[in-house]
Amino acid sequence: MGVHIDISGLRPEQVAVVPSPLAELGMALHALSEPGHHPGLQAWATGVTARLDPHLADRMCEADFLWRSTFSDLFLPCAGVPGRTTLPGGTLAEDLDLLDKLSDEQFVDAALEFTCALPYGLPGAGPLTDAGLRRRSLELAAARGPRQTEFTERLLSDPPGIRGRLRQFLEDCDEAFFAETWSRLRHQLAADTRHKTDLLRHKGPAGALTAVSPAVTVDEAAGRITVDKLG
Repeated sequence: MGVHIDISGLRPEQVAVVPSPLAELGMALHALSEPGHHPGLQAWATGVTARLDPHLADRMCEADFLWRSTFSDLFLPCAGVPGRTTLPGGTLAEDLDLLDKLSDEQFVDAALEFTCALPYGLPGAGPLTDAGLRRRSLELAAARGPRQTEFTERLLSDPPGIRGRLRQFLEDCDEAFFAETWSRLRHQLAADTRHKTDLLRHKGPAGALTAVSPAVTVDEAAGRITVDKLG
């Protein structure tokens, strides 16, 4: 199974290679939730888990459906900032400030995309204002489990409260383990960014994207990126 991304109409000058601390934190949370899926990171995950504060570990389970098997758009808030030209922040704090710029409607829609599989980004009312969508969101959450149900109920009744709790949780993760990880990772990412930017400049988006992974292919005629599901 593959994921298809429509890039028809995207101009080459609109493509940039930029690392995101928040996106990397999301990937770190995924690795901690599913260490068996990432054998090369098991030693790191074991070390982090062993020294985690129990309260933080419990909080990590509350909304792990945002990063365990899918990757929530909440970890790439720059994509939702009006104008569509905002790049990821250079620090986690800058990325979190971008997350704060999203409207409550954008935040809720992004969270419920992965909690309840509701389509988002389409014109029209969302679950904060549409009673029918609100009921549907709660029904879908209930079908997924009690944690998803509780999260969805709290999200719909108090978006600012959930936003504040999420930011505090991510800041606590930064203090507990991610700041150290990012301090080592960012130099490697910076070098890879320069390399991919050079490929982008000389070989275009297709050359840069296919260099990311053998799982990525680009059909330039159709304007489509395909990412094969990795085993």
